[in-house]
Amino acid sequence: MTDITSKIKDFQAHPGVLIAMPQLDDPNFQRAVVLMLEHNEEGALGLILNHPIDHPCAQVTESFSLPWPGPPDARLRRGGPVEAASLWMLHHDRHQFTETRPVVPGVAVSRSRDALRTLCTALETDLHLLVGYSGWAPGQLEQEMASGTWILGRATAELVFSVAPEDLWTHALAELGIHPAHLVESSGDVQ
Repeated sequence: MTDITSKIKDFQAHPGVLIAMPQLDDPNFQRAVVLMLEHNEEGALGLILNHPIDHPCAQVTESFSLPWPGPPDARLRRGGPVEAASLWMLHHDRHQFTETRPVVPGVAVSRSRDALRTLCTALETDLHLLVGYSGWAPGQLEQEMASGTWILGRATAELVFSVAPEDLWTHALAELGIHPAHLVESSGDVQ
């Protein structure tokens, strides 16, 4: 078994984050840090953590007559290009709903209106709202990983909830001991 195959099998068993390398030229994933929710023989599913869009979270919750419990300047994040109108909630795993999926200790994902209502009225501050998700067909992500466009990192509640979106890519690399200046763009330019 090759080293990359072994890493992929381990990643499927214990998902973490995918960190986009500079040579990944798809604008949907430029410098993305993707929290993986599912990765198996049927494909893969994840949420980009660090692509905020210019739409306040408070505006979303107000449309449901709910208070926004987070920072007033918090923005929706683009979880990925698939089903761009779908709403996803990353929240602390102390809250569990019928559809809640645990991700890593301290982090869960939910999608229901009931979950949104409960999280907002409980004034849960460990909460991100995302629209859309990232998806890969069977074998697609494995091919991308083998070509070196992604590296694997560890997912933690701190990474998800405590690091600002603009710092996430650099922070995730630093946790692996990688300095962005040592990475080479596809054009050959050093970062």
